[in-house]
Amino acid sequence: MRDLIGESASLAVESLRTQPARSALAISGIVIGIVTVVLVATVLAGLRNSIADLFRDLGTENVFAFHLTGDPYQAPSEREARRRPLDPAFASTLARLGDAVRDVGVQVIVPSVISGRALTARAGSNESDTVLVEGASANCAEIVGAEFVAGRTFTDLEERAGAPVALIGSNLVAALYGPDARGRAVGRTLVLGSETYTIVGEFAPRKGGFFGENRQDSVLTLPLGTVKRRFPQAENTVLYIRSKPGRLEDTKVQAETILRQLRRIPPNAEPDFNLSTSEQIIANFDRISVAIGLVTIALAAVSLFIGGIGIANVMIISVTERTREIGVRLAIGARRREVLRQFLLEAVLLSSIGGVAGLIVAALVGAVITFALPALSALPPPWVVVAGLASSMATGIVAGYFPARRAARLDPVEALRYE
Repeated sequence: MRDLIGESASLAVESLRTQPARSALAISGIVIGIVTVVLVATVLAGLRNSIADLFRDLGTENVFAFHLTGDPYQAPSEREARRRPLDPAFASTLARLGDAVRDVGVQVIVPSVISGRALTARAGSNESDTVLVEGASANCAEIVGAEFVAGRTFTDLEERAGAPVALIGSNLVAALYGPDARGRAVGRTLVLGSETYTIVGEFAPRKGGFFGENRQDSVLTLPLGTVKRRFPQAENTVLYIRSKPGRLEDTKVQAETILRQLRRIPPNAEPDFNLSTSEQIIANFDRISVAIGLVTIALAAVSLFIGGIGIANVMIISVTERTREIGVRLAIGARRREVLRQFLLEAVLLSSIGGVAGLIVAALVGAVITFALPALSALPPPWVVVAGLASSMATGIVAGYFPARRAARLDPVEALRYE
């Protein structure tokens, strides 16, 4: 068996060497298919893990309430454009009436454009026009489990008084004070609009994100009272409803009931707000990933099918060119199943070369993606490598079976007469 595999390998290599253009064309479809499957599967897996970290970082015991179903920073859909934002005052009502509710935090999104001008944060000669400004209640950092590399969160007094203090994300620290200032921003000042704020807390780099970027690292968080005083036009409110241990589903049910009453929504009417949890958001992304994966598999299957046709053609030509050789082998006692096995192995080896080449290309592209986006791992995990090799080998078996069967069924006498 070892000799047969060695012989088949040498014949496959010889086929590549003597007909490089034909063989390369035959396996190109395999390479394209494997690269497509491996890269998409790897990126989706890495992105899924990053998104899971992102939302779990916001609290696995929290229910998020927002008047829209989309991203708070994106424009609403036409269907939801007329929905009224949630009232920050709902937080105290939810905490008082929900017996499964442990605490409620408030976050208000400040528009990035105020009076026709983009919000810009400045510190000395540095400025950032990509700063994201949010207002937050004093308990919000604790509810979402935010970690600080330095400083503290707001006090209740600072929130009520609308104090000119701020919490800052790690990317914004680097943009305003330089990369070396990370971990040392507390006590520094910045100008937002026409008001000066003092940094009292610096967030640690947040986990997860979209393609390696976590938006929270670019956020400047102000006390809720400060936002009400300084940016009265800010309305989009997100409520972080923290449940008591083990009562997440009860919290979600109670929150919906209370918000329906507060917004005067009839029992049978569709709610004009959205409630979600970290696991629910992750599950929604998983469903999207499955759909993307199925489309990718379909496209890759087309490439593998084309590659399989190419390998089948190469094997048919190989059988035709070696008809007399097959006849000699059969005449001197070679069994038909041995001939079948030999050509089948040759087809599998050809397709495996395409599979290995595809994996190498995918790994190189993944390494470039990982280098460009360090927080997003795009290096193929072991299961993707195994699946890629198995797919290429299966393609070789399917594509090579008919030519191998044709070779094994040749009549030795007719084969010896072949010119």
